[in-house]
Amino acid sequence: MTMPKTIATASNVFAACDRLDAANERWNREDVRSEVGGGGWVVIDPLIQAWRALRPLKELAPSTPTELLQQVAASLEAHIAGFTQEAEGRLTESQKIFDATIAELSEKLVSLETELEEKTASLASSESENAALTEQLEQAKAELETSRTENARLVTENDGLIGQVSRMEKEHRTTIQAMQSEQRELLKQHAEERSRVVEEHAAAIAAQRKELAQEAEQAENRLMVLLDQERQEAKAVESKLLGNLDKVTQKVQSQRDTIVALETSVTELTRQNEKLDSELAARLEHNTALKASLEEQKAATASIEQEFTAYKQRHALGSELGALQDAVAGLQAQLTARNKKKKG
Repeated sequence: MTMPKTIATASNVFAACDRLDAANERWNREDVRSEVGGGGWVVIDPLIQAWRALRPLKELAPSTPTELLQQVAASLEAHIAGFTQEAEGRLTESQKIFDATIAELSEKLVSLETELEEKTASLASSESENAALTEQLEQAKAELETSRTENARLVTENDGLIGQVSRMEKEHRTTIQAMQSEQRELLKQHAEERSRVVEEHAAAIAAQRKELAQEAEQAENRLMVLLDQERQEAKAVESKLLGNLDKVTQKVQSQRDTIVALETSVTELTRQNEKLDSELAARLEHNTALKASLEEQKAATASIEQEFTAYKQRHALGSELGALQDAVAGLQAQLTARNKKKKG
Protein backbone atom coordinates (compact mmCIF):
# COMPACT_ATOMS: atom_id res chain seq x y z
CA MET A 1 0.00 0.00 0.00
CA THR A 2 1.50 3.38 -1.04
CA MET A 3 1.62 6.29 1.37
CA PRO A 4 -0.14 9.51 0.33
CA LYS A 5 2.23 12.12 -1.03
CA THR A 6 2.87 15.01 1.41
CA ILE A 7 2.27 18.50 0.03
CA ALA A 8 4.58 21.29 1.18
CA THR A 9 2.54 24.13 2.68
CA ALA A 10 3.54 27.33 4.48
CA SER A 11 2.48 26.03 7.90
CA ASN A 12 4.31 22.71 7.79
CA VAL A 13 7.40 24.30 6.15
CA PHE A 14 7.49 27.03 8.89
CA ALA A 15 7.00 24.36 11.59
CA ALA A 16 9.84 22.28 10.14
CA CYS A 17 12.10 25.35 10.05
CA ASP A 18 11.23 26.11 13.70
CA ARG A 19 12.04 22.57 14.78
CA LEU A 20 15.34 22.52 12.90
CA ASP A 21 16.28 25.96 14.24
CA ALA A 22 15.42 24.91 17.82
CA ALA A 23 17.88 22.02 17.51
CA ASN A 24 20.74 24.58 17.19
CA GLU A 25 22.27 22.69 14.26
CA ARG A 26 23.04 23.70 10.71
CA TRP A 27 20.34 22.73 8.30
CA ASN A 28 19.43 23.32 4.65
CA ARG A 29 16.50 22.84 2.31
CA GLU A 30 17.11 19.10 2.08
CA ASP A 31 16.57 18.86 5.83
CA VAL A 32 13.38 20.91 5.55
CA ARG A 33 12.10 18.68 2.78
CA SER A 34 12.88 15.57 4.80
CA GLU A 35 11.15 17.06 7.82
CA VAL A 36 8.08 17.98 5.79
CA GLY A 37 8.04 14.60 4.04
CA GLY A 38 8.13 15.79 0.43
CA GLY A 39 7.26 18.73 -1.76
CA GLY A 40 8.79 20.59 -4.64
CA TRP A 41 11.68 23.00 -4.49
CA VAL A 42 9.57 25.60 -6.25
CA VAL A 43 7.38 25.73 -3.11
CA ILE A 44 9.91 24.95 -0.38
CA ASP A 45 12.62 27.48 -1.36
CA PRO A 46 10.33 30.58 -1.29
CA LEU A 47 8.81 29.45 2.03
CA ILE A 48 12.26 29.02 3.59
CA GLN A 49 13.18 32.50 2.40
CA ALA A 50 9.91 33.87 3.85
CA TRP A 51 10.58 32.12 7.19
CA ARG A 52 14.04 33.65 7.36
CA ALA A 53 12.58 37.07 6.50
CA LEU A 54 9.97 36.74 9.31
CA ARG A 55 12.47 35.37 11.86
CA PRO A 56 13.67 38.84 13.05
CA LEU A 57 10.06 39.91 13.50
CA LYS A 58 9.36 36.87 15.65
CA GLU A 59 12.48 37.48 17.72
CA LEU A 60 11.45 41.11 18.32
CA ALA A 61 7.89 40.20 19.11
CA PRO A 62 7.87 36.68 20.44
CA SER A 63 4.38 37.25 21.70
CA THR A 64 3.04 37.66 18.16
CA PRO A 65 -0.13 35.62 17.91
CA THR A 66 0.23 32.37 16.13
CA GLU A 67 -2.92 33.10 14.17
CA LEU A 68 -1.31 36.20 12.70
CA LEU A 69 1.73 34.24 11.68
CA GLN A 70 -0.54 31.61 10.16
CA GLN A 71 -2.41 34.30 8.24
CA VAL A 72 0.89 35.67 7.01
CA ALA A 73 1.94 32.14 6.14
CA ALA A 74 -1.39 31.54 4.34
CA SER A 75 -0.94 34.77 2.43
CA LEU A 76 2.57 33.75 1.55
CA GLU A 77 1.31 30.32 0.58
CA ALA A 78 -1.33 31.84 -1.74
CA HIS A 79 1.28 34.11 -3.31
CA ILE A 80 3.66 31.22 -3.62
CA ALA A 81 0.92 29.02 -5.17
CA GLY A 82 0.16 31.75 -7.73
CA PHE A 83 3.83 32.16 -8.38
CA THR A 84 4.19 28.41 -8.70
CA GLN A 85 1.32 28.15 -11.19
CA GLU A 86 2.68 31.06 -13.17
CA ALA A 87 6.15 29.51 -13.11
CA GLU A 88 4.77 26.15 -14.17
CA GLY A 89 2.75 27.81 -16.98
CA ARG A 90 5.81 29.68 -18.16
CA LEU A 91 7.83 26.48 -17.91
CA THR A 92 5.19 24.59 -19.96
CA GLU A 93 5.04 27.37 -22.54
CA SER A 94 8.82 27.47 -22.69
CA GLN A 95 8.88 23.70 -23.09
CA LYS A 96 6.36 23.94 -25.96
CA ILE A 97 8.36 26.69 -27.62
CA PHE A 98 11.50 24.64 -27.07
CA ASP A 99 9.87 21.52 -28.56
CA ALA A 100 8.53 23.47 -31.54
CA THR A 101 11.92 25.08 -32.07
CA ILE A 102 13.64 21.70 -31.81
CA ALA A 103 11.16 20.17 -34.29
CA GLU A 104 11.59 23.06 -36.70
CA LEU A 105 15.36 22.91 -36.35
CA SER A 106 15.24 19.14 -36.89
CA GLU A 107 13.19 19.57 -40.06
CA LYS A 108 15.54 22.28 -41.28
CA LEU A 109 18.51 20.11 -40.37
CA VAL A 110 17.05 17.17 -42.31
CA SER A 111 16.29 19.47 -45.24
CA LEU A 112 19.80 20.88 -45.10
CA GLU A 113 21.29 17.39 -44.91
CA THR A 114 19.19 16.29 -47.90
CA GLU A 115 20.15 19.41 -49.81
CA LEU A 116 23.77 18.86 -48.84
CA GLU A 117 23.63 15.27 -50.08
CA GLU A 118 22.01 16.39 -53.34
CA LYS A 119 24.59 19.12 -53.80
CA THR A 120 27.36 16.66 -52.94
CA ALA A 121 26.02 14.22 -55.52
CA SER A 122 25.61 17.06 -58.02
CA LEU A 123 29.14 18.23 -57.27
CA ALA A 124 30.48 14.72 -57.77
CA SER A 125 28.55 14.45 -61.04
CA SER A 126 29.82 17.87 -62.09
CA GLU A 127 33.37 16.87 -61.24
CA SER A 128 33.03 13.66 -63.28
CA GLU A 129 31.49 15.62 -66.15
CA ASN A 130 34.24 18.23 -65.82
CA ALA A 131 36.87 15.49 -65.95
CA ALA A 132 35.17 14.01 -69.03
CA LEU A 133 34.97 17.45 -70.65
CA THR A 134 38.63 18.08 -69.82
CA GLU A 135 39.53 14.78 -71.41
CA GLN A 136 37.40 15.63 -74.45
CA LEU A 137 39.04 19.06 -74.62
CA GLU A 138 42.51 17.50 -74.58
CA GLN A 139 41.41 15.05 -77.24
CA ALA A 140 39.93 17.91 -79.29
CA LYS A 141 43.19 19.85 -78.96
CA ALA A 142 45.13 16.83 -80.17
CA GLU A 143 42.69 16.37 -83.05
CA LEU A 144 42.95 20.10 -83.85
CA GLU A 145 46.73 19.86 -83.98
CA THR A 146 46.46 16.82 -86.21
CA SER A 147 43.95 18.67 -88.37
CA ARG A 148 46.28 21.63 -88.68
CA THR A 149 49.12 19.37 -89.79
CA GLU A 150 46.83 17.60 -92.22
CA ASN A 151 45.53 20.96 -93.45
CA ALA A 152 49.06 22.17 -94.18
CA ARG A 153 49.73 18.98 -96.11
CA LEU A 154 46.47 19.35 -97.99
CA VAL A 155 47.28 22.99 -98.83
CA THR A 156 50.58 21.85 -100.32
CA GLU A 157 48.85 19.12 -102.27
CA ASN A 158 46.15 21.60 -103.32
CA ASP A 159 48.75 23.92 -104.80
CA GLY A 160 50.12 21.03 -106.83
CA LEU A 161 46.63 20.03 -107.87
CA ILE A 162 45.81 23.59 -108.91
CA GLY A 163 48.80 23.52 -111.29
CA GLN A 164 47.67 20.19 -112.66
CA VAL A 165 44.12 21.52 -113.07
CA SER A 166 45.43 24.52 -115.01
CA ARG A 167 47.32 22.26 -117.36
CA MET A 168 44.34 19.94 -117.70
CA GLU A 169 42.02 22.89 -118.43
CA LYS A 170 44.34 24.05 -121.18
CA GLU A 171 44.44 20.57 -122.65
CA HIS A 172 40.65 20.36 -122.26
CA ARG A 173 40.10 23.58 -124.19
CA THR A 174 42.36 22.32 -126.98
CA THR A 175 40.49 19.02 -127.04
CA ILE A 176 37.12 20.81 -127.12
CA GLN A 177 38.17 22.92 -130.07
CA ALA A 178 39.29 19.81 -131.96
CA MET A 179 36.05 18.03 -131.09
CA GLN A 180 33.98 21.02 -132.22
CA SER A 181 35.74 21.03 -135.60
CA GLU A 182 35.17 17.29 -135.91
CA GLN A 183 31.54 17.69 -134.88
CA ARG A 184 30.91 20.33 -137.53
CA GLU A 185 32.35 18.00 -140.14
CA LEU A 186 30.20 15.15 -138.87
CA LEU A 187 27.09 17.36 -138.95
CA LYS A 188 27.76 18.24 -142.55
CA GLN A 189 28.15 14.58 -143.46
CA HIS A 190 25.02 13.73 -141.48
CA ALA A 191 22.99 16.34 -143.38
CA GLU A 192 24.12 14.95 -146.72
CA GLU A 193 23.39 11.37 -145.62
CA ARG A 194 20.01 12.44 -144.30
CA SER A 195 19.03 14.03 -147.60
CA ARG A 196 20.00 10.88 -149.47
CA VAL A 197 18.10 8.63 -147.05
CA VAL A 198 15.00 10.84 -147.24
CA GLU A 199 14.95 10.61 -151.02
CA GLU A 200 15.36 6.83 -150.92
CA HIS A 201 12.66 6.54 -148.28
CA ALA A 202 10.23 8.65 -150.31
CA ALA A 203 10.78 6.43 -153.36
CA ALA A 204 10.29 3.28 -151.29
CA ILE A 205 7.09 4.66 -149.75
CA ALA A 206 5.68 5.49 -153.18
CA ALA A 207 6.40 1.96 -154.40
CA GLN A 208 4.83 0.46 -151.26
CA ARG A 209 1.72 2.63 -151.68
CA LYS A 210 1.28 1.40 -155.24
CA GLU A 211 1.64 -2.23 -154.17
CA LEU A 212 -0.76 -1.74 -151.26
CA ALA A 213 -3.36 -0.17 -153.57
CA GLN A 214 -3.17 -3.14 -155.92
CA GLU A 215 -3.42 -5.61 -153.04
CA ALA A 216 -6.38 -3.70 -151.57
CA GLU A 217 -8.23 -3.82 -154.88
CA GLN A 218 -7.64 -7.57 -155.17
CA ALA A 219 -8.77 -8.11 -151.56
CA GLU A 220 -11.93 -6.09 -152.17
CA ASN A 221 -12.79 -8.22 -155.22
CA ARG A 222 -12.27 -11.43 -153.24
CA LEU A 223 -14.39 -10.03 -150.41
CA MET A 224 -17.30 -9.25 -152.74
CA VAL A 225 -17.18 -12.78 -154.16
CA LEU A 226 -17.18 -14.25 -150.66
CA LEU A 227 -20.10 -12.03 -149.65
CA ASP A 228 -22.17 -13.25 -152.60
CA GLN A 229 -21.43 -16.86 -151.69
CA GLU A 230 -22.34 -16.27 -148.06
CA ARG A 231 -25.63 -14.62 -149.04
CA GLN A 232 -26.64 -17.58 -151.24
CA GLU A 233 -25.70 -20.07 -148.52
CA ALA A 234 -27.60 -18.02 -145.93
CA LYS A 235 -30.74 -18.04 -148.10
CA ALA A 236 -30.52 -21.82 -148.50
CA VAL A 237 -30.01 -22.32 -144.78
CA GLU A 238 -32.91 -19.97 -144.02
CA SER A 239 -35.26 -21.95 -146.28
CA LYS A 240 -34.18 -25.20 -144.69
CA LEU A 241 -34.63 -23.79 -141.19
CA LEU A 242 -38.12 -22.52 -142.02
CA GLY A 243 -39.11 -26.01 -143.22
CA ASN A 244 -37.70 -27.59 -140.10
CA LEU A 245 -39.50 -24.99 -137.97
CA ASP A 246 -42.86 -25.88 -139.53
CA LYS A 247 -42.25 -29.57 -138.89
CA VAL A 248 -41.24 -28.92 -135.31
CA THR A 249 -44.29 -26.70 -134.77
CA GLN A 250 -46.62 -29.43 -136.05
CA LYS A 251 -44.86 -32.01 -133.88
CA VAL A 252 -45.15 -29.79 -130.81
CA GLN A 253 -48.86 -29.23 -131.45
CA SER A 254 -49.38 -32.98 -131.76
CA GLN A 255 -47.51 -33.55 -128.53
CA ARG A 256 -49.62 -30.90 -126.81
CA ASP A 257 -52.83 -32.66 -127.93
CA THR A 258 -51.44 -35.97 -126.69
CA ILE A 259 -50.54 -34.40 -123.34
CA VAL A 260 -54.06 -32.96 -122.95
CA ALA A 261 -55.59 -36.37 -123.70
CA LEU A 262 -53.24 -38.04 -121.24
CA GLU A 263 -54.08 -35.47 -118.56
CA THR A 264 -57.81 -36.13 -119.11
CA SER A 265 -57.23 -39.88 -118.91
CA VAL A 266 -55.15 -39.50 -115.76
CA THR A 267 -57.87 -37.38 -114.16
CA GLU A 268 -60.52 -40.01 -114.97
CA LEU A 269 -58.33 -42.83 -113.69
CA THR A 270 -57.65 -40.87 -110.52
CA ARG A 271 -61.38 -40.37 -109.99
CA GLN A 272 -62.06 -44.07 -110.57
CA ASN A 273 -59.24 -45.02 -108.23
CA GLU A 274 -60.66 -42.80 -105.50
CA LYS A 275 -64.10 -44.38 -106.03
CA LEU A 276 -62.61 -47.89 -105.81
CA ASP A 277 -60.73 -46.89 -102.66
CA SER A 278 -63.94 -45.69 -101.03
CA GLU A 279 -65.80 -48.87 -102.06
CA LEU A 280 -62.94 -51.01 -100.79
CA ALA A 281 -62.98 -49.17 -97.48
CA ALA A 282 -66.74 -49.72 -97.20
CA ARG A 283 -66.37 -53.46 -97.99
CA LEU A 284 -63.55 -53.76 -95.46
CA GLU A 285 -65.71 -52.11 -92.84
CA HIS A 286 -68.64 -54.43 -93.70
CA ASN A 287 -66.33 -57.45 -93.61
CA THR A 288 -65.08 -56.41 -90.19
CA ALA A 289 -68.67 -56.14 -88.95
CA LEU A 290 -69.48 -59.60 -90.36
CA LYS A 291 -66.43 -61.08 -88.68
CA ALA A 292 -67.51 -59.57 -85.39
CA SER A 293 -71.05 -60.98 -85.85
CA LEU A 294 -69.63 -64.41 -86.73
CA GLU A 295 -67.52 -64.39 -83.62
CA GLU A 296 -70.59 -63.51 -81.59
CA GLN A 297 -72.54 -66.38 -83.20
CA LYS A 298 -69.71 -68.80 -82.52
CA ALA A 299 -69.58 -67.68 -78.92
CA ALA A 300 -73.36 -68.10 -78.61
CA THR A 301 -73.20 -71.57 -80.20
CA ALA A 302 -70.40 -72.63 -77.87
CA SER A 303 -72.40 -71.35 -74.92
CA ILE A 304 -75.47 -73.32 -76.05
CA GLU A 305 -73.40 -76.47 -76.53
CA GLN A 306 -71.93 -76.09 -73.07
CA GLU A 307 -75.36 -75.58 -71.56
CA PHE A 308 -76.71 -78.57 -73.47
CA THR A 309 -73.84 -80.77 -72.37
CA ALA A 310 -74.41 -79.74 -68.79
CA TYR A 311 -78.13 -80.36 -69.13
CA LYS A 312 -77.51 -83.81 -70.63
CA GLN A 313 -75.20 -84.73 -67.84
CA ARG A 314 -77.67 -83.59 -65.22
CA HIS A 315 -80.66 -85.39 -66.74
CA ALA A 316 -78.79 -88.39 -68.25
CA LEU A 317 -80.32 -88.00 -71.69
CA GLY A 318 -79.72 -90.96 -74.04
CA SER A 319 -82.26 -91.86 -76.73
CA GLU A 320 -83.24 -88.26 -77.40
CA LEU A 321 -79.64 -87.16 -77.93
CA GLY A 322 -79.75 -87.78 -81.68
CA ALA A 323 -82.89 -85.71 -82.10
CA LEU A 324 -81.40 -82.85 -80.12
CA GLN A 325 -78.22 -83.00 -82.14
CA ASP A 326 -80.27 -82.83 -85.33
CA ALA A 327 -82.11 -79.83 -83.92
CA VAL A 328 -78.83 -78.11 -83.06
CA ALA A 329 -77.49 -78.83 -86.54
CA GLY A 330 -80.64 -77.31 -88.03
CA LEU A 331 -80.18 -74.20 -85.90
CA GLN A 332 -76.56 -73.89 -87.00
CA ALA A 333 -77.62 -74.23 -90.66
CA GLN A 334 -80.18 -71.49 -90.19
CA LEU A 335 -77.60 -69.23 -88.56
CA THR A 336 -75.15 -69.87 -91.40
CA ALA A 337 -77.79 -69.09 -94.03
CA ARG A 338 -78.69 -65.90 -92.21
CA ASN A 339 -75.06 -64.81 -92.11
CA LYS A 340 -74.67 -65.46 -95.83
CA LYS A 341 -77.71 -63.33 -96.53
CA LYS A 342 -76.21 -60.52 -94.48
CA LYS A 343 -72.93 -60.76 -96.41
CA GLY A 344 -74.80 -60.75 -99.72
